[in-house]
Amino acid sequence: MNDQATPVSPRLMELSRDFLKSLGQSVKLVSLYSTGHPVPASSQRESWQLLHEIFAESGWPEAAFSLVAGRWLVNGRLAADTAQAYELLAIAFRTHALHSVTFRPECRLYELSALCELASTAPNRAYRTNADDFLKERGVRHVSANVEEFMKAARRAEPALAPAPKPPPPPPAKPALGFGSFIKTLVDKAISDPQERAEIYAEALKHVEQALARHTSEASHKLLLEKQCVVNERVRAESVLTTVAQGKVIVDQEGRVLMMDPAAEEIVGRPFSAVAGKKILEGLEGFDGADKFVVLAKELVIPENRPVSEEVTHAGGAGAMDAFRQSVAVVHDERGRVVGTYAVLPHAAKFRETQRMQEEFVANITHDLKAPLTSICSALEVLNDHLRPRLKGEEADFLDICVRNSGTLRQMIDELLDFSKVSSGRMTVHPEKTPLEPLLRECAQVLLPWARSKKIVLEVAADPAGKGLPPVLADRRRVLQVLNNLASNAIKFTPEGGRVELSAAPGGDARPGTVVVGVRDTGCGISTEERERLFERFTQGQSQRREGVGLGLAIARELVLQHRGELWVDSEPGRGSTFSFTLPRAP
Repeated sequence: MNDQATPVSPRLMELSRDFLKSLGQSVKLVSLYSTGHPVPASSQRESWQLLHEIFAESGWPEAAFSLVAGRWLVNGRLAADTAQAYELLAIAFRTHALHSVTFRPECRLYELSALCELASTAPNRAYRTNADDFLKERGVRHVSANVEEFMKAARRAEPALAPAPKPPPPPPAKPALGFGSFIKTLVDKAISDPQERAEIYAEALKHVEQALARHTSEASHKLLLEKQCVVNERVRAESVLTTVAQGKVIVDQEGRVLMMDPAAEEIVGRPFSAVAGKKILEGLEGFDGADKFVVLAKELVIPENRPVSEEVTHAGGAGAMDAFRQSVAVVHDERGRVVGTYAVLPHAAKFRETQRMQEEFVANITHDLKAPLTSICSALEVLNDHLRPRLKGEEADFLDICVRNSGTLRQMIDELLDFSKVSSGRMTVHPEKTPLEPLLRECAQVLLPWARSKKIVLEVAADPAGKGLPPVLADRRRVLQVLNNLASNAIKFTPEGGRVELSAAPGGDARPGTVVVGVRDTGCGISTEERERLFERFTQGQSQRREGVGLGLAIARELVLQHRGELWVDSEPGRGSTFSFTLPRAP
């Protein structure tokens, strides 16, 4: 099956490595979710497509993936020289004693799903599960596990691996008298009768064997008791924690998020896809973490040659952490071991309930105000159209003030309504494949009359390199809302004779797979202190205060985050500002 002389393209090896990573991810997702859940189903489909790309690239009649001496092989060829990058799949292989798995080109998606279900079986049930029987019961015909061909492939691949250096031969040992020979010498010197000598020798050896067996049994029993005690304490501590905590998050040795179950997603307030691969201590960045915090052991890997550090690190809202600490007491036994907790309702929970009531009040009030305000604005516009030419002096000025202030008030109410939607989670986006340049030009066309009235140059400079912008995954209406917010702010804070430019370009190596949209102005700029809190709710720069409630940038940031992008600002006082955000490229 494996022809080592056949050349293999680098593309094929890259596909094999991607398949191993994707399959490990699918196995872990199945262990956290149900098999039919959309999250693992999407991951399994991605793995299945990668498998068929491997067959299309190679033309192989079958593909056997083996784990040999910590290295991954595909059809006997070295695919990856370390299992660390594919640890999720390696753990599943070791748990179920899988030597390798063979796929055939006819493999169906449900067959790959059955393999993921097998590999995700809990360790305490794995030893009772026969891999072949498990797959056959589910009608799997084109995926097989632990057959003889895998072992042959592994043995054929082993000579290709770099041989371990042979240790130097040990120095010749001095001849030593064994214990049995020592007893025999003593007996020979003490007893002259050969028959009696043999009986005494046999009796001595019998007593020695019994003593050794007894001491070995006692030592083994003591070790088993100590091991069971450690396991019991760990199980008890985990039981206490899982009783008061519902969600589960899995991290690697560096604290990066590997998995997150649905309960944890609800607690964090973000989907797993938004935090996957990021360090959990940095997971509070990018959204309002005032009532959230993370506590993590500083040493995630238990050292073998020294005591583990008791130091912990934490991040998040200090107020929330203090409230939680003041509301929970840890229960210890007389030996100082944790056996439970004692808690009352945290102040943070009461605060969230009060905040929820406040947000509902704001939403209801602004909704009730919008209808009469719309009527007032419409009446003022009619008066301005029909009476403006007949009015002079103060009368015309008063009408202009009414029209301008009614528009400002309507904008503030719209921001408050959007804010209430963001806070309640009702503001959602529906991304689809969208060309970006028409959105930039539409935004510029809407704001151009205002820019001209202030004698400001408003231009679009999409794709300065001239290679053509790729389409993005975006909700057209929400992206226009973000663009209008950033561009209108730029016009507000740019003096007469200034310049505002809308631009877009591929993210490049710094932000692969994205398109970066920028709004640059030549205004007064923003200081470092103001930049740090500019995206907070109800916040405006002290040197740039204008009409509004300070919610525009907070809403824009939330909309960009829902597109799985990021929003930031680059600015210096006196040198203008550039607000930038990313959007994912459409496949």
